[in-house]
Amino acid sequence: MNLQWSAEARQELRAIRRFIARDSEFYADRTIARIIERAESLLASPRRGHPVHEYPEEALKEIHEPPYRIIYRLSAEVVSIVTIVHFKQHLTLPRG
Repeated sequence: MNLQWSAEARQELRAIRRFIARDSEFYADRTIARIIERAESLLASPRRGHPVHEYPEEALKEIHEPPYRIIYRLSAEVVSIVTIVHFKQHLTLPRG
């Protein structure tokens, strides 16, 4: 099993870090490390997430690293991180 980050997810990680770093570089780094660690934990138990209620027709799951939702798609060999959103944000999936 491999972990793959979409361009959207990598962009979201950078945006989250920039936003938090305006107040604290330490907490920005810590938050990003926690999100990455939580995503990597999917390699041990990829089916533990729950369906994404905004997109029930999509084969998506999500896990949480409060206050963020890690949205992913699972295939036989790959856990693909699709995007990361704050609990208060509206979820819009990237196209393509």
